Amino acid sequence: MDRAYWEEVWREEDLGFHQSQVNRHLQRFWSRLKLAPEARVLVPLCGKSLDMSWLLSEGHDVIGVDFSRKAQEDFLATRQEAVRYSQQKDLYLAYQGALLFVAGDVFHLRQEMLRSVDAVYDRAALVALPPATRQNYAFFLAQCLRPGAQILLVTRQAPEERLSPPFNISAEEVDRLYGTNFRIERLQREERGDGVIEEVYLMKRKTPKAFGRLPGDACEARQASS
Repeated sequence: MDRAYWEEVWREEDLGFHQSQVNRHLQRFWSRLKLAPEARVLVPLCGKSLDMSWLLSEGHDVIGVDFSRKAQEDFLATRQEAVRYSQQKDLYLAYQGALLFVAGDVFHLRQEMLRSVDAVYDRAALVALPPATRQNYAFFLAQCLRPGAQILLVTRQAPEERLSPPFNISAEEVDRLYGTNFRIERLQREERGDGVIEEVYLMKRKTPKAFGRLPGDACEARQASS
């Protein structure tokens, strides 16, 4: 992923992707995952999204990940709780109540963080990745998430393809990226007034058919090669 691009986005505060309200798809469909309140949720490329505050209010432990330390600082400043910081190589970790906000590359997350994840909420990650990186991202999630872990994915298709995020993601691409390792259910297809089509998917990690290496082992190998 282009770290320099995202650092410039936050430095220039070019934050057109930031929503001023909690995402309506999250509020409408989150209950379909049937998670326990204490379930742990990963929010990749989270920015300073209000969606994380909503997930925390539902009782979840939340792991937010973003390249930008400014995103980390801005979000933490909105919450009136003490923060404890630590660093693991190039990852800057901030613990605040039930929140762990990691500033760094999602591909560098430690495997024990991801093995404990029950669900992923992805409104801003897949649509932010260029085509060459999407396959790596989908494979990384498949290898690091335990069987039964779920993903709530929100995608978009604009009338004209963009040269910068958010990118168009078709239903065919979702199936190509995730179909081998996840059961996919499309929950909604909605065309907005501006012509943008938003689709919402619920995906569940399949049990791998091959025996031997566990998903986390492959995750560890992927991190070691990064």
